[in-house]
Amino acid sequence: MDHTFLQSARRAQLVDAAIDVLADLGAEQASLVRIAECAGVSRGVVNYHFPGGRRELFEAAVDAVYDLGRREVQPDTLSAQSPRDSVASFVRGSIAFYARYPSHLRALTAIYTSRTGDSLRREDRPEHAAEMMATAGLLRDGQVAGQMREFDVTLMALTIRAILDTAVGLTAAGADPVVLADELVSTIDGATRVIS
Repeated sequence: MDHTFLQSARRAQLVDAAIDVLADLGAEQASLVRIAECAGVSRGVVNYHFPGGRRELFEAAVDAVYDLGRREVQPDTLSAQSPRDSVASFVRGSIAFYARYPSHLRALTAIYTSRTGDSLRREDRPEHAAEMMATAGLLRDGQVAGQMREFDVTLMALTIRAILDTAVGLTAAGADPVVLADELVSTIDGATRVIS
Protein backbone atom coordinates (compact mmCIF):
# COMPACT_ATOMS: atom_id res chain seq x y z
CA MET A 1 0.00 0.00 0.00
CA ASP A 2 1.18 3.54 -0.81
CA HIS A 3 3.01 5.20 2.10
CA THR A 4 1.44 8.58 1.25
CA PHE A 5 -2.04 7.04 1.27
CA LEU A 6 -1.40 5.52 4.71
CA GLN A 7 -0.14 8.85 6.03
CA SER A 8 -3.20 10.65 4.65
CA ALA A 9 -5.51 8.03 6.16
CA ARG A 10 -3.80 8.33 9.57
CA ARG A 11 -4.00 12.14 9.46
CA ALA A 12 -7.71 11.93 8.59
CA GLN A 13 -8.25 9.51 11.49
CA LEU A 14 -6.53 11.92 13.88
CA VAL A 15 -8.56 14.87 12.57
CA ASP A 16 -11.78 12.89 13.11
CA ALA A 17 -10.67 12.09 16.65
CA ALA A 18 -9.85 15.74 17.26
CA ILE A 19 -13.31 16.77 16.05
CA ASP A 20 -14.93 14.24 18.40
CA VAL A 21 -12.88 15.37 21.41
CA LEU A 22 -13.38 19.07 20.64
CA ALA A 23 -17.13 18.54 20.27
CA ASP A 24 -17.36 16.62 23.55
CA LEU A 25 -14.87 18.46 25.77
CA GLY A 26 -14.12 21.85 24.18
CA ALA A 27 -10.77 23.20 23.07
CA GLU A 28 -9.39 23.74 26.55
CA GLN A 29 -9.70 20.02 27.40
CA ALA A 30 -8.79 18.69 23.94
CA SER A 31 -5.24 17.67 24.75
CA LEU A 32 -3.11 15.68 22.35
CA VAL A 33 -3.18 12.81 24.86
CA ARG A 34 -7.00 12.73 24.83
CA ILE A 35 -7.10 12.97 21.04
CA ALA A 36 -4.57 10.12 20.79
CA GLU A 37 -6.66 8.01 23.18
CA CYS A 38 -9.79 8.68 21.12
CA ALA A 39 -7.94 7.60 17.96
CA GLY A 40 -6.50 4.53 19.68
CA VAL A 41 -2.88 5.58 19.09
CA SER A 42 -0.01 6.92 21.14
CA ARG A 43 0.65 10.63 21.55
CA GLY A 44 3.84 10.09 19.56
CA VAL A 45 1.76 9.18 16.50
CA VAL A 46 -0.13 12.47 16.84
CA ASN A 47 3.13 14.39 17.22
CA TYR A 48 4.58 12.65 14.16
CA HIS A 49 1.65 13.61 11.92
CA PHE A 50 1.10 17.04 13.48
CA PRO A 51 4.52 18.32 14.57
CA GLY A 52 3.00 21.78 15.04
CA GLY A 53 0.99 20.44 17.96
CA ARG A 54 -2.58 21.32 18.83
CA ARG A 55 -2.68 24.41 16.64
CA GLU A 56 -1.75 22.45 13.52
CA LEU A 57 -4.28 19.75 14.40
CA PHE A 58 -6.98 22.35 15.06
CA GLU A 59 -6.20 23.98 11.71
CA ALA A 60 -6.60 20.60 10.02
CA ALA A 61 -9.93 20.12 11.81
CA VAL A 62 -11.15 23.50 10.58
CA ASP A 63 -10.04 22.61 7.05
CA ALA A 64 -11.90 19.29 7.27
CA VAL A 65 -15.15 20.89 8.45
CA TYR A 66 -15.05 23.55 5.73
CA ASP A 67 -14.20 20.95 3.07
CA LEU A 68 -17.14 18.82 4.16
CA GLY A 69 -19.41 21.85 4.19
CA ARG A 70 -18.38 22.80 0.67
CA ARG A 71 -19.05 19.28 -0.59
CA GLU A 72 -22.46 19.27 1.08
CA VAL A 73 -23.63 22.79 0.14
CA GLN A 74 -21.81 23.98 -2.97
CA PRO A 75 -23.16 21.66 -5.71
CA ASP A 76 -26.81 22.68 -5.25
CA THR A 77 -25.85 26.32 -4.75
CA LEU A 78 -23.86 26.41 -7.99
CA SER A 79 -26.44 24.49 -10.03
CA ALA A 80 -29.41 26.65 -9.00
CA GLN A 81 -31.35 28.30 -11.83
CA SER A 82 -31.01 31.92 -10.67
CA PRO A 83 -29.07 34.04 -8.17
CA ARG A 84 -32.12 34.18 -5.85
CA ASP A 85 -32.35 30.38 -6.01
CA SER A 86 -28.60 30.14 -5.33
CA VAL A 87 -28.89 32.21 -2.17
CA ALA A 88 -31.87 30.13 -1.05
CA SER A 89 -29.98 26.92 -1.79
CA PHE A 90 -26.94 28.17 0.13
CA VAL A 91 -29.07 28.93 3.20
CA ARG A 92 -31.03 25.66 3.02
CA GLY A 93 -27.89 23.63 2.38
CA SER A 94 -26.03 25.29 5.25
CA ILE A 95 -28.81 24.56 7.73
CA ALA A 96 -29.13 20.97 6.52
CA PHE A 97 -25.35 20.63 6.99
CA TYR A 98 -25.59 21.96 10.56
CA ALA A 99 -28.32 19.43 11.32
CA ARG A 100 -26.43 16.48 9.76
CA TYR A 101 -23.07 17.21 11.38
CA PRO A 102 -23.70 18.70 14.83
CA SER A 103 -20.41 17.45 16.31
CA HIS A 104 -18.45 19.11 13.50
CA LEU A 105 -20.16 22.43 14.26
CA ARG A 106 -19.57 22.04 18.00
CA ALA A 107 -15.89 21.37 17.29
CA LEU A 108 -15.63 24.41 15.03
CA THR A 109 -17.34 26.59 17.63
CA ALA A 110 -15.01 25.24 20.33
CA ILE A 111 -11.96 26.15 18.26
CA TYR A 112 -13.20 29.64 17.41
CA THR A 113 -14.36 30.52 20.94
CA SER A 114 -11.33 29.11 22.73
CA ARG A 115 -9.10 31.51 24.61
CA THR A 116 -6.06 29.22 24.66
CA GLY A 117 -2.77 30.24 23.13
CA ASP A 118 -3.29 27.97 20.15
CA SER A 119 -6.83 29.13 19.35
CA LEU A 120 -7.85 30.26 15.88
CA ARG A 121 -9.98 33.19 14.78
CA ARG A 122 -12.59 32.62 12.09
CA GLU A 123 -11.96 36.10 10.65
CA ASP A 124 -8.34 35.15 9.96
CA ARG A 125 -9.16 31.95 8.08
CA PRO A 126 -9.03 31.93 4.26
CA GLU A 127 -12.02 29.56 4.14
CA HIS A 128 -14.18 32.13 5.89
CA ALA A 129 -13.01 34.92 3.58
CA ALA A 130 -13.74 32.73 0.53
CA GLU A 131 -17.24 31.96 1.81
CA MET A 132 -17.95 35.64 2.42
CA MET A 133 -16.71 36.58 -1.05
CA ALA A 134 -18.82 33.83 -2.65
CA THR A 135 -21.93 35.00 -0.79
CA ALA A 136 -21.32 38.61 -1.81
CA GLY A 137 -20.83 37.37 -5.39
CA LEU A 138 -24.22 35.62 -5.38
CA LEU A 139 -25.85 38.80 -4.13
CA ARG A 140 -24.08 40.92 -6.75
CA ASP A 141 -25.22 38.48 -9.44
CA GLY A 142 -28.77 38.91 -8.18
CA GLN A 143 -28.50 42.66 -8.51
CA VAL A 144 -27.02 42.44 -12.01
CA ALA A 145 -29.83 40.06 -13.03
CA GLY A 146 -32.41 42.52 -11.71
CA GLN A 147 -33.69 40.02 -9.13
CA MET A 148 -32.36 41.85 -6.10
CA ARG A 149 -32.62 45.48 -5.02
CA GLU A 150 -29.63 47.75 -4.57
CA PHE A 151 -27.82 47.25 -1.26
CA ASP A 152 -24.27 46.88 0.03
CA VAL A 153 -23.44 43.27 -0.85
CA THR A 154 -20.68 43.03 1.78
CA LEU A 155 -23.02 44.17 4.54
CA MET A 156 -25.75 41.79 3.35
CA ALA A 157 -23.28 38.88 3.16
CA LEU A 158 -22.27 39.63 6.77
CA THR A 159 -25.96 39.73 7.73
CA ILE A 160 -26.57 36.34 6.13
CA ARG A 161 -23.52 34.96 7.94
CA ALA A 162 -24.88 36.28 11.26
CA ILE A 163 -28.27 34.70 10.53
CA LEU A 164 -26.60 31.37 9.75
CA ASP A 165 -24.48 31.61 12.92
CA THR A 166 -27.73 31.94 14.87
CA ALA A 167 -29.13 28.96 12.95
CA VAL A 168 -26.21 26.82 14.16
CA GLY A 169 -27.33 27.35 17.75
CA LEU A 170 -31.03 26.93 16.97
CA THR A 171 -30.37 23.69 15.10
CA ALA A 172 -28.21 22.38 17.96
CA ALA A 173 -31.04 23.24 20.36
CA GLY A 174 -33.44 21.05 18.39
CA ALA A 175 -35.14 23.42 15.95
CA ASP A 176 -36.63 21.66 12.93
CA PRO A 177 -34.07 22.37 10.19
CA VAL A 178 -36.65 22.39 7.39
CA VAL A 179 -38.94 24.85 9.17
CA LEU A 180 -35.97 26.98 10.18
CA ALA A 181 -34.61 27.00 6.63
CA ASP A 182 -38.00 27.96 5.19
CA GLU A 183 -38.31 30.88 7.58
CA LEU A 184 -34.78 32.14 7.06
CA VAL A 185 -34.94 31.82 3.27
CA SER A 186 -38.19 33.81 3.32
CA THR A 187 -36.62 36.47 5.57
CA ILE A 188 -33.46 36.83 3.47
CA ASP A 189 -35.39 36.83 0.21
CA GLY A 190 -37.72 39.51 1.57
CA ALA A 191 -34.73 41.63 2.54
CA THR A 192 -32.97 41.32 -0.83
CA ARG A 193 -35.48 40.88 -3.66
CA VAL A 194 -36.76 43.57 -5.94
CA ILE A 195 -40.28 44.56 -4.91
CA SER A 196 -42.47 44.69 -8.01
